[in-house]
Amino acid sequence: MAMKAPARGATNDKNQGASMLKIYHAKNTRSIRIVWLCEELGIPYELKVLKFAPEDLKSEAYLAIHPLGKVPSIDDDGLILNESGAIAQYLLAKHGKGRLEPKPGTPEHGRYLHWFHFAEATFMAPLGNIAQHLFVRPEDKRIPQVAEEATESAKNMLGIVDGALAGKSYIGGEAFSAADIMLGYDLVLGKLFGLLSDDYPNVSAYFARLGERPGFQKATA
Repeated sequence: MAMKAPARGATNDKNQGASMLKIYHAKNTRSIRIVWLCEELGIPYELKVLKFAPEDLKSEAYLAIHPLGKVPSIDDDGLILNESGAIAQYLLAKHGKGRLEPKPGTPEHGRYLHWFHFAEATFMAPLGNIAQHLFVRPEDKRIPQVAEEATESAKNMLGIVDGALAGKSYIGGEAFSAADIMLGYDLVLGKLFGLLSDDYPNVSAYFARLGERPGFQKATA
């Protein structure tokens, strides 16, 4: 595991001691969401970079942190969390101070929660199958029909998101939120898989807008 520099505004780990948030991260994975969120909120962190390979993810040391050998994980002064959505909600509750999410109990917050969870619970299912059956699994374990069906499902999701973005800068309206971070990662995969196209003009404009944010750029570097 290699260590990279902390977030903008972060101090060196020697100064922070045990309180420095550790993020376990691998390129092009869900851990992008957590790095991006920390950048947006200015949360100091220490980045532990893992190779997306068994030698790191299935190592004895990392399996003690995440028994399934997946990313992201965080270590917040001894508290270990693994799920990207749970980590995001935890960090928002601890550090957000009302930023990046609408006021709880409002209709805006309800819509925010919808898209926050849609990103992982609904959209990531076909994207995960595309990844598994086109790239991750050994060739003899890939099922082309699964990849084809997942691609059609992902395109349907993109159509839904495209419609929801009509007349909006962000998924919840004009204000950027953590739901955009959750959904933005899905679009990172969509681009990698060649799914983004002129068929989804609102999505394309939205993704370009997200790409201009320094936090996105840092997380996807």
